Amino acid sequence: MRGLLGKMRLHFEVASGSTGARSGTLVLDRGEQDSVQMQTPSFFKYTRHGMQPHLVPDVAAEVTGLPAVTHVQLEDFLDERPTEQRHFAELRKFAGIGSDAVVLNVLDPTVTARAATSAEKFMGVDSEGGVRRLTPAAFARAVNALDADVAVAPADYVHEAQPSLTRGKRISKSVARSARWLDEALAGITRAAVFAPVMGSLSPELRDASARALSTRSDVAGYALSDVALAPSDRLWAAQRSLPLLDAAKPRYMAGASAPDMVLRAVLSGVDLVDSSYAYAVTEQGLASAYTLGGDGTAAHVDLWQDAMAADFGPLVAGCTCFACRSHHRA
Repeated sequence: MRGLLGKMRLHFEVASGSTGARSGTLVLDRGEQDSVQMQTPSFFKYTRHGMQPHLVPDVAAEVTGLPAVTHVQLEDFLDERPTEQRHFAELRKFAGIGSDAVVLNVLDPTVTARAATSAEKFMGVDSEGGVRRLTPAAFARAVNALDADVAVAPADYVHEAQPSLTRGKRISKSVARSARWLDEALAGITRAAVFAPVMGSLSPELRDASARALSTRSDVAGYALSDVALAPSDRLWAAQRSLPLLDAAKPRYMAGASAPDMVLRAVLSGVDLVDSSYAYAVTEQGLASAYTLGGDGTAAHVDLWQDAMAADFGPLVAGCTCFACRSHHRA
């Protein structure tokens, strides 16, 4: 499969697996001498303000196996005047992104409680300066200014309680509005490959309608299962509902599926790409992940804020040979 938009070429080839879990190769071709390749399933590196939290560039360089693809959310940079005030051209150098491919999304996948609401012509976005109005045209300008490689189009996510998420005119309006915003964003984006958000919230009928409509489009390079308004357990159901109806030749990215067990379930369902926000989430709580595939009865996390840890110079997890346990101790 080749997704072609402007000067950017996205190539995706499924190597194995026609249904359920699959492997493949994703190539972002940025010119004759410049391309980024990653084997899927894989992940985008999660950032805050363009930088990987709790992982300075010198340490990140020592960690093997990190993909050369960085996820940036636009809401980190919306303040007084959306998109125009920030110098996106300088972000790669400032944040140490370097030659990484950049995926630009609007929302942070770790944030679920939001105050902003959307209207017919704009997406409401919470920012450090308050609620901002982001139009598809403004989003396209940000994508172009950052010179992003992949852009997840803005969408009208419904932040309401059930039963509003399962039926009613609000969900139908969300699907139609998101499709229109996708058209408007595509009209202004000059180079980036665009991933289209699959909408419908928790309505089976509307999710099916959204997925079927998007599967027929040749102007989108991939799909984003990125309804961060849903609870984590509901996100997985929503993804599983939509995946069989999407074009299997295009990559599928699921935002917010970062906990190890959820990643495995997503991959088994046919998701190709997730984000690495789980590491940020546990670190912010003073925890070290000790997750074991299959489980062995031990705790999944080590609480590094316990008083007893202050003088404990043992490894984070006894017997573990990962980079974190080799390089750091509990104290």
